[in-house]
Amino acid sequence: MLNINRLVLGAVATNCYVVSNEDTKEAIVIDPAEHAGKIIKVLEKEGASLKAILLTHGHFDHMTAANELREKTGAKLYAHEAEEELLKTPELNLSMAFTGRSVSTEADVLVKDGEVLALAGMELKVIHTPGHTKGGCCYLLENQGILFSGDTLFQRTIGRTDFPTGDYQTLLDSVRKRLFVLNEEIKVLPGHNDTTTIAYEKKYNSEV
Repeated sequence: MLNINRLVLGAVATNCYVVSNEDTKEAIVIDPAEHAGKIIKVLEKEGASLKAILLTHGHFDHMTAANELREKTGAKLYAHEAEEELLKTPELNLSMAFTGRSVSTEADVLVKDGEVLALAGMELKVIHTPGHTKGGCCYLLENQGILFSGDTLFQRTIGRTDFPTGDYQTLLDSVRKRLFVLNEEIKVLPGHNDTTTIAYEKKYNSEV
């Protein structure tokens, strides 16, 4: 059985997800926005060791705590292969513009579209969804019917495309051709705001 804890962290209220497996007592963290200590407290509460840190994309508000969390737990950091430059460049990942301080990191594992990651007793499929950033991606827990959509798809809207490496038409294509073809019952856990479903977004998302 999987337990999903959502922490809303940082100045722009980013959703960080701690997904723990009760059977294996292992966990993954998706988008460690800030406050590594708070994330570690959730892991301790769940009695789970952290096996991997997954980034949906490289903006500072999704990865500021990644380095500290990796250092304290030994977990490897995963990101899409097209996001490598943005992760390590403060001018691209917006950390300098929004916070005035430099944030950068490098992934231990660069993932590819369609790759299935076997982590903590779970299988997560990587879906490359460029548009918000060049290397933006979603992670699909297909067996559980859960999609971590990062800043690609939100409830009734989509991610911004006016940041470095963003592109509006590319993001529309990602949502329409990569996400809206999924099972409509899939629950969508986005990078900001509330959860939704593929069915709801296909019906009510006026941005797409």
